[in-house]
Amino acid sequence: MGSFQRTREERREVADASAVGLAAGWRIVLAGLAVAAVIGLVAVGVWGFRVATSDVKGAGDATRITNDGRNRVNAQEWFVGQYEQIRSTDRRIDEAYAELSRKPTEFAETNYRGLVNRCMEMVGAYNAEAAKVSRAQWRDTSLPERIDDTDSTTDCRAAHSPTPAVPR
Repeated sequence: MGSFQRTREERREVADASAVGLAAGWRIVLAGLAVAAVIGLVAVGVWGFRVATSDVKGAGDATRITNDGRNRVNAQEWFVGQYEQIRSTDRRIDEAYAELSRKPTEFAETNYRGLVNRCMEMVGAYNAEAAKVSRAQWRDTSLPERIDDTDSTTDCRAAHSPTPAVPR
């Protein structure tokens, strides 16, 4: 075999090796793309499943949180404490109004108005908590469902005041 023939065969072998390497490279690229596509489809599937079941999961999570023992105790204690603070503040409003009637000073009026505002804030907070899903059902049954503004012990006005205690 001449040197020309050997060179031709060597070139052919190099070309064949390049073709094999190129084919292997394309196979690797295609395999990588296939793996990426499968991972993408799985991710989209997981996302779709989570979206489809989010309503059920959310309801379950809400039930779990609502029925948690710490939530039950905290809600019950909060309602009792808040109700008693409202009643106590309402009594202090009576005293502040009496003081304002005896001695109408700026301090007495500021004190009275401050107590009225604080009482109304507490009533609003009580009523808001009483409307919450996770808290309302744990309110002690002896407590009112909502604070009644016609009840003289929780109306945030002085007992002898001719008008409701509405801040100016």
